[in-house]
Amino acid sequence: MYDRKLITGIADRWAGETAVTYGTNACIPKQQGWFPGIPSPMTAHTMQHALLAEYEGCTVEEAFDGHEIETQQGTCYAIETSEELELARPDIPALSDAIMQELRLIPGIGKITAEKFHQRGIQDISDLITHPRFGADARIIADAADENDWTFLEAHCRRRCTASDNLFLLFSLVTHPSDLLFFDIETLGIFSRPVILFGAGRIEGRSLKVTQYLLRNIGEEPAAISAVMEEITENTRLVTYNGRAFDYPYLRDRAGYYGIPSVNDPAHTDLLHHVRRQWKREMPDCRLGTVEGKILGQYRKEDLPGSMVPWYYQTYRRTGNPGPLVPIIEHNRLDITNLPLIYERLLEGCLCPSH
Repeated sequence: MYDRKLITGIADRWAGETAVTYGTNACIPKQQGWFPGIPSPMTAHTMQHALLAEYEGCTVEEAFDGHEIETQQGTCYAIETSEELELARPDIPALSDAIMQELRLIPGIGKITAEKFHQRGIQDISDLITHPRFGADARIIADAADENDWTFLEAHCRRRCTASDNLFLLFSLVTHPSDLLFFDIETLGIFSRPVILFGAGRIEGRSLKVTQYLLRNIGEEPAAISAVMEEITENTRLVTYNGRAFDYPYLRDRAGYYGIPSVNDPAHTDLLHHVRRQWKREMPDCRLGTVEGKILGQYRKEDLPGSMVPWYYQTYRRTGNPGPLVPIIEHNRLDITNLPLIYERLLEGCLCPSH
């Protein structure tokens, strides 16, 4: 049962702690080593003052075209936008073919053994069905592929392959495009600090609908978490950038803090693993902004980095002025809208290495 008094007490405690940590005299990083496209500390100060002046006297509801959502945990604020998107993906046979060509899925076959089989003209798992040692396991995999038992095959691949293996990218093809959930969060730091913005993108026809659940105050965090959890069903596949290590575990941790049920291990495609596999030699680093520039040709101008989100959000909380929320929301929205584009390019590179 939702105990509003208890949640309010928790929220007040978090508000006090974040005010101490991210007050007006918060320490700002030195300018040395600043990345292009990210505002320097002085620029960030100037930008914040300009936003405070522009939005003086405005409310969150006036600044952002959104609406309130009622959940079992209370009320939160949702901002919805839409972007044109025609996601191009290969058909399921591309996954089936890739599985059958990966001899290392058979227990006992590693890279060297697979290469020896290739030299002998054995290119497909079905070629090993009659093999005295590997035949039984080869038949299990071949039968599962024939029966489209993707759940079994993906679980088997987890045991035999690394997280960056192309097969895990291709397994996303079994998920209907409308069940892909492009997901990203903005937090007040690390180690169990509140999440102040949840971004979720879904494909609807030829558009990407982005819903951003914003905390107007810390007390709305359980309601926002509840709204996000309602989006994650048994058919959902999360598509994130470092979300397997950060975003989703963080979300589950915050949900557990409030006693909100969560899906233990949803289907998940973490694009960071595949970016490193395909493009790490082409880029100085694998930050999302770097990938957007090098691969998509998109460069953000004065994008607010995650490290400055707590400072900007605390300024909003202290003043009630929604101006500092503008770059936080825009940063999160761009993260979400660019994920499908990177996902599409990764699929191209997976099937056609020349890309």
